[in-house]
Amino acid sequence: MSWPDGGPWVVATTSSSPSWAVVTAALCAASTARPAVLRIVHGASDASGAPPIPLPDSLASCLEVRAGAADPIGVDDLVGVVRALSRTHGLVLVTGAPGLAVPLGRAGWTLADLAWALGAPVVLVVDPGPGAVNHATLALDVLAGRDLTGTVVAVGDGDQLAGLPIGLAGRIPADAADRPEAFRTAAPGWLDPLLHATRRPVRTTAPPAPQAAPVPAPVDDPAESAGDGAAVTDAGGAAVPGDERGRPNPVVAGPAGHGAVRVPARRTFSGKRVLIALLLTFLASLLLLCGLTLIAPTGPAVVSEYRITERRDVPDDPVPSARLRMPVQTSIPTPTRSPSIGVCSHNASPVAATVPDAATTARVDAAWLRIERWLARHAPRSRASLRPPAASARISALQTRMSVPFPADLVASLRRHDGANDFDLPPFYRPLSLDQIAADWAVNCKVRSDMPMDDDWWHPSFVPFASAGDGGSLLVDQRPGGHGRVGEFYPEDGTGFDRWPASVTELLAGVARSLETGEPYAGRYRPTVDAEGRLDWTIG
Repeated sequence: MSWPDGGPWVVATTSSSPSWAVVTAALCAASTARPAVLRIVHGASDASGAPPIPLPDSLASCLEVRAGAADPIGVDDLVGVVRALSRTHGLVLVTGAPGLAVPLGRAGWTLADLAWALGAPVVLVVDPGPGAVNHATLALDVLAGRDLTGTVVAVGDGDQLAGLPIGLAGRIPADAADRPEAFRTAAPGWLDPLLHATRRPVRTTAPPAPQAAPVPAPVDDPAESAGDGAAVTDAGGAAVPGDERGRPNPVVAGPAGHGAVRVPARRTFSGKRVLIALLLTFLASLLLLCGLTLIAPTGPAVVSEYRITERRDVPDDPVPSARLRMPVQTSIPTPTRSPSIGVCSHNASPVAATVPDAATTARVDAAWLRIERWLARHAPRSRASLRPPAASARISALQTRMSVPFPADLVASLRRHDGANDFDLPPFYRPLSLDQIAADWAVNCKVRSDMPMDDDWWHPSFVPFASAGDGGSLLVDQRPGGHGRVGEFYPEDGTGFDRWPASVTELLAGVARSLETGEPYAGRYRPTVDAEGRLDWTIG
């Protein structure tokens, strides 16, 4: 994955330090492109104060946005602002907010969400000191989980950063702010040449189309592709030394599972192709929905069973139940119309959409990172099938639509991956996307509204998040007192909770532990990998 020569870059700190200002000024000074700075102020006041040094004379524009204002800005609005700046500036630096995963603005978007929406690389600012390596590594993991490119610049001296998984792309002296007269001439020497922006602004009469996140080109021999003297990292993040002193040279951290390479050729999707693909997908979905609604013949709406269940003896210790389901030939009356959220109590009552705190997000991200790393090494097909993050605004909108606040760890998980295409939670439950969650919930809501069912069978406050593909699903209980516990639903059995963990976080952590150790999940479902690099769970 190459580093772009300009466009939008995100500058993020790994702590509450205001060092972002020094790095931002250095990037502007080292740029031959026309630079602009978009500063995000978190909260009504900004404790970090103004930048400690004057921004260089070459800075063309400086814009400030208050994310915690009375009417906070949404991520889509901010993307539009950045795109507009990119039309007249070769480099747009988005900075100022503390940390990558701190909720900001409307619907709790984060800097990582903004970087993903922009397809922008991230410059991580690190202050050497206790915990610096850990904080930087966690931040790089957040980027890897979103398939974002990142690099690290340190402010200050010291050897505390020797354990970083990638080499530094720059080191700025701690007293740089005290030497403003020499700052501009010295700044290019503090930064790796890959951070010297050279792009000319794209002058158009209309805002450029949003770009897809860069897709890394396959690298058969990372060391050969990296070039002489450039460091690479393995899939687990271990650095391969690159200079005579055994330290990794400056590199760019690429998406998870692809290691890190120093400026190979980049493959990207054009914005035009992305827009065409999205338009075709939308039209196909619209035609399908209209067709299902119009062609369905009338008749009584009923529920029909068309599976048989063969039960196995289940041990007394809490483990998920195992079932074998086979289709049988039965007469299936046609429903009056296709299930739709429109017949459910959507928007029935106002709800406060859940926004996970930093601690919950960190726990969920840590569990997903362990899963992603294992899949990258052993089941690359399943790793590649994990979908990109769901936008925070879409997650909040679905909670409002369903009138059900999601548990914080489910929101954090969706912000990591919006479902999967070829990856299962044990034993056969595939994580759902937001659209699939809405559809699954709507079907069961419609069934319950047409037939008398008690709350233990299914309840509108149950939120499905993984599907067995045959009517079964994993869900979280958001009834009063449910506390987001995980349960298993099947139409013939109803919903049970006693064989599942108390939260999505515990479920993900248990899956990660089973993958890493090879021990069966819950003592029963052992992870295996097929010949095509796909994760599977076997009983035994």
